[in-house]
Amino acid sequence: MERRAGFTLIEILVVLSLLAVLMGLSAGLIQRAGQGNLLLQTAQSLASQLASARAQSYGNDRAYVSVEPRVVRTYRNRQVFHWACEDFVKTTDSYELSHVGGGVEICEPRAAGREGRFAIFSGGQVDLGDPPWLDFVDGFSIRCRIRPNEAAGLGIQTLFKKGPGLVVNLRPQEAGRFGVEATIRLKPKPGASTTGGDYMLRTGDREGTTLPEWRSPLLAGRWYELRVTYDRNTFTIHVDEHMRAVRSDKNNRMWPNNDRFVIGSGYQGAFDSLVIAGIFEDDDDRYYIPDAVSWIDDQGRPQVGTTFVHFKNRSLDPRYHAEPIALWFRLDTGDEAEKGARRKVTVSLSGETFIKLPSER
Repeated sequence: MERRAGFTLIEILVVLSLLAVLMGLSAGLIQRAGQGNLLLQTAQSLASQLASARAQSYGNDRAYVSVEPRVVRTYRNRQVFHWACEDFVKTTDSYELSHVGGGVEICEPRAAGREGRFAIFSGGQVDLGDPPWLDFVDGFSIRCRIRPNEAAGLGIQTLFKKGPGLVVNLRPQEAGRFGVEATIRLKPKPGASTTGGDYMLRTGDREGTTLPEWRSPLLAGRWYELRVTYDRNTFTIHVDEHMRAVRSDKNNRMWPNNDRFVIGSGYQGAFDSLVIAGIFEDDDDRYYIPDAVSWIDDQGRPQVGTTFVHFKNRSLDPRYHAEPIALWFRLDTGDEAEKGARRKVTVSLSGETFIKLPSER
């Protein structure tokens, strides 16, 4: 009698048993491999955010990454408004300003070395309202070109004002010159004894000391590029790209401000090329450190607080960093061979990021 091809019940049960054993072993291997990869994934995610921030920091733009015990955040300097006086443009919904009244006139070029139109302020103002794209709390940059009139008989002139929380003034000084003063309103640091509040910076201020040669950088009748910046750490005033005031001891956020943004309240002089940028947290570039991974110091102790990594011109910003930065992470789970494994993320002074094992230099 011819036997038909097939499997007996016993053979099928044996194969199923072997498959069950193999699947159990594979699940364990996959789980352990996943735990081991979790540490590398954390290091790679941080390196990706650092590289992204570095790429955004070209020129005068700045970007930084904050590493906290359980989350990594990226902050970027994003332009939100531009007015070149030929037109009136902001990044959200562009429109032209056909008429500016109340002591503001858009003029054809009449000053040597200036091309295109510019505005003449004679006590008037331009009101931008309170659009949401001006609600920056993590920092800002305001850059413009100005040519103040003669200082005789002029008092303090306001260039920019957004309620009491952001004010930039010109103050007449000696010999027809002007100084610049900027005021911002800061929130108190969580758990700190400081109260925050209004904070003023004047040209001539350098880390709490006064430099007379920085005090009055603007001469009436000449064009200057003025830039005022705050990035949660450093508050600066630049004139023609030369620093004329700096303080770097604040490290807290600005108060939310729902007042209207006004340009040129009482200002007497020419004005052009306004660029406003805000520093905003990038919600799409936020990484939560897995519970199985700890951020540690080089001695293996848990890190507390926040470490900021600042970039400028695609390098570490020298105002904050004088040496490379090393960030260590440890795996707190897994088998005996994996638990306690560490990875180091290093940022060189040139801004390049490297992921290294502890044994690597």
